[in-house]
Amino acid sequence: MAPKTGKAKPHKAKGEKKKKEEKVLPTVVEITVDTPDDSQVMLKGISTDRILDVRKLLAVHVETCHLTNFSLSHEVRGPRLKDSVDILSLKPCHLTIIEEEYTEELAVAHTRRLLDIVACTTSFGASSSPSPKTPGRSSPKEPGSKDRPGSSDADSAAAQGSCLEIHGKIGGEKADTAAMSMCPPPRLGQFYDFFSFSHLTPPIQYIRKSSRPFLEDKTEDDFFQIDVRVCSGKPMTIVASRKGFYPAGKRLLLSHTLVGLLQQNSRIFDAAYKALMKAFTEHNKFGNLPYGFRANTWVVPPIVADNPSTFPPLPVEDENWGGNGGGHGRDGKHDNRPWAKEFAILAAMPCKTAEERQVRDRKAFLLHSLFVDVSVFRAVSVIKSLVENSDLALRNGPISHEERVGDLIIKVTKDLADASTKLDCKNDGSRVLGLSQEELERRNLLKGITADESATVHDTSTLGVVVVRHCGFTAVVKVSSKVDWESNPIPQDIDIEDQPEGGANALNVNSLRMLLHKSISPQSSNPLQRSQSAESESLRGARSLVRRVLKESLEKLEQESSKSNNSIRWELGACWVQHLQNQASGKDDPKKPEEAKVEPAVKGLGKQGGLLKEIKKKTDNKSSKTDLGNSPTGNTGDSNEKSNTNEQDEEKEKIWREAPEELIDMAHKYYADTALPKLVADFGSLELSPVDGRTLTDFMHTRGLQMCSLGRVVELADNLPHVQSLCIHEMVVRAYKHILQAVVAAIDNVADLAASVASCLNVLLGTASGENSDADSIGDDELKWKWVEGFLLKRFKWGWKHESRRDLRKFAILRGLCHKVGLELVPRDYDMDSASPFRKLDIISMVPVYKHVACSSADGRTLLESSKTSLDKGKLEDAVNYGTKALSKLVSVCGPYHRMTAGAYSLLAVVLYHTGDFNQ
Repeated sequence: MAPKTGKAKPHKAKGEKKKKEEKVLPTVVEITVDTPDDSQVMLKGISTDRILDVRKLLAVHVETCHLTNFSLSHEVRGPRLKDSVDILSLKPCHLTIIEEEYTEELAVAHTRRLLDIVACTTSFGASSSPSPKTPGRSSPKEPGSKDRPGSSDADSAAAQGSCLEIHGKIGGEKADTAAMSMCPPPRLGQFYDFFSFSHLTPPIQYIRKSSRPFLEDKTEDDFFQIDVRVCSGKPMTIVASRKGFYPAGKRLLLSHTLVGLLQQNSRIFDAAYKALMKAFTEHNKFGNLPYGFRANTWVVPPIVADNPSTFPPLPVEDENWGGNGGGHGRDGKHDNRPWAKEFAILAAMPCKTAEERQVRDRKAFLLHSLFVDVSVFRAVSVIKSLVENSDLALRNGPISHEERVGDLIIKVTKDLADASTKLDCKNDGSRVLGLSQEELERRNLLKGITADESATVHDTSTLGVVVVRHCGFTAVVKVSSKVDWESNPIPQDIDIEDQPEGGANALNVNSLRMLLHKSISPQSSNPLQRSQSAESESLRGARSLVRRVLKESLEKLEQESSKSNNSIRWELGACWVQHLQNQASGKDDPKKPEEAKVEPAVKGLGKQGGLLKEIKKKTDNKSSKTDLGNSPTGNTGDSNEKSNTNEQDEEKEKIWREAPEELIDMAHKYYADTALPKLVADFGSLELSPVDGRTLTDFMHTRGLQMCSLGRVVELADNLPHVQSLCIHEMVVRAYKHILQAVVAAIDNVADLAASVASCLNVLLGTASGENSDADSIGDDELKWKWVEGFLLKRFKWGWKHESRRDLRKFAILRGLCHKVGLELVPRDYDMDSASPFRKLDIISMVPVYKHVACSSADGRTLLESSKTSLDKGKLEDAVNYGTKALSKLVSVCGPYHRMTAGAYSLLAVVLYHTGDFNQ
């Protein structure tokens, strides 16, 4: 459901009833934990935390981060507390760590944790950048470190850092000097410096699986042996067993943890490990410990640059130690799941009350998350097989390849090497749904007008779609629309397992990367010189390909007739209805929906406004009847359900046939005259303003606005230079994206991809000047700007200004391109002032880019938007109330570690800061 930004969520006016509904504000809770070594650690949690969250807090505490296999006990509640137990229910809040026995899998995971903790001393220090590293990493970040990530989720942190450079003011030479002093140019060679502790002695040099025979007879409690070399250079063999770890042949020295064992046996290791823990604390006293890293961002770890053909994995994703790239369904266990039936069951589940929707939304979130993971795995597998098998018949033409796995239909097509063609790869686009543009426009507007909190779950035709783009191919994964209940009643629930660790192990799509370099064996006495000459030759050939794609695409773009975009997003209809309701009621505080028996008339919009109200009313009535029929009894339930569903569809069609064409015109008028100015007004609030291309896209899409309106947004945002800069950069990124995707699609051999991508980036982001560039480079540069000017005029209706060239933030554009096309680059200080800043070896891999419907909690999102709106209006008490309720709702539906939940935590922290509650 589109966010209800125009008004806060309805609430009762009577003070007594209102107080009962308010959620208790989260407060800081101190938790005392007794450790196995007879010490205590004090944790600071939140009153909404559970035992699961306590385990996470212990995992990021320097005294307990090395512990993995334990349970928690309480003097009243007893031993082995479940992860779902609320902290507030524990009186007193005093817990004890109880060491548990290992299985072989758990022993491997424990070893992986130690490797993970010490990885920051080796994995991020050997930067390929020739520039000196920033000394004293334990000191606060320097001003130039704005592009460095600051949490274990490198992608998210890099996004926040890069947005700072995007917000630079477009235009004005006077501001350049000040901007340079405040924000020095970003250096990607230092991208991982914030994570690196290479100035410390690594406590561990290596840990390997041992192939040596056991010194003593192996018992059934012994699992495997590992060879460990600590910083002193002294190797030792350690046995992993059910009770813990011990040196080979010395069972009496058994320790439950590897760290404890190594500290007993090596003073040098003990000193190095304690120095590392001290550095962790000094580095970021209140932040997460720098471990648990995944290679999940567009700049790869420095260790990859040394050997790009192998991509050494970080410990969390190292399959040799039980790691993986996250997600669910890698084992193929869910390939034949009855997706169609389960999505149909979700659509039929009770959803009248907020409590019913919360139960249904949790099931929908779990099932849809699993469906997306399985779809991405299957689609990437099919694309990789096509790329590796070199099926020229498919690679050189528009012929499609189709596979079916259970209820999943996977259709793969080769992308066109034409940047002027807009590929319809939307989940609810005409290509996926098989509708004409006119039919799609009508469908989306009707869906929006009749939308409620269940709109996403009820629209199974778009919920069951994932679109994956990878290496010049596009795969559309759809759930079969046919559901045969065989005269049985529709079940009222589905069986779906909960996500382990609260959903923390989400899919890192970068782990499905395709490496673009093969291992090189020296064939001459001077392999370096040989490789450099070969690279120069390949880059020259690739540049001619880029030039050809640019020329042909520009010619087709210029021949393209200028036509207005008549498509409508369904969210626009929902926002429109809400706008009319607010207008009719004068934005008074309404009653709760279940109490509002008499709806206010829609005033001021003539028969179109009345028709909107009638459509909404009739379809809501039909939905009520359908919901009543969703409780099947015996074998008649299925027929009743089908009958009611058909009646509802027929009623919608009847209503729509009666609707005049003016209704669509009214929607477009609302879009241009009301929705766009309202968007710009929202941008005026720092609390609501987006910070990068991704948040800008989300911000507009949830309001039913399309990215083709960015040019109009720039015109309306005269007094918001940071918004203008953001929009201009996003338009340029999209213009460049189409060229880069067309170049990738034009490649037939994956071995040529790296050189072609590097050449394309050189054309798009390099600086061609008369002093250091040849005629071809200058010609390519002019061709590029013609493309940008033509593309922005045709797609965004915005005239490109020549002076905007020098104000572009190239690293922000590079980051946007890598996200949209799926590129991973070497962390190097790229000289964007040169004609060729990128080399072939800088392009490490391509990763899948995929789209799907966002399935979370419409109620939670509405509360979140209400909190933002209240904050913007200065109604802090309402903002706190809505923010608290939103957090509770999103934790219940999405789990504690989803990005939607993180957004709710972040917003509530901002709101509480504004109230002066700094402790919170």
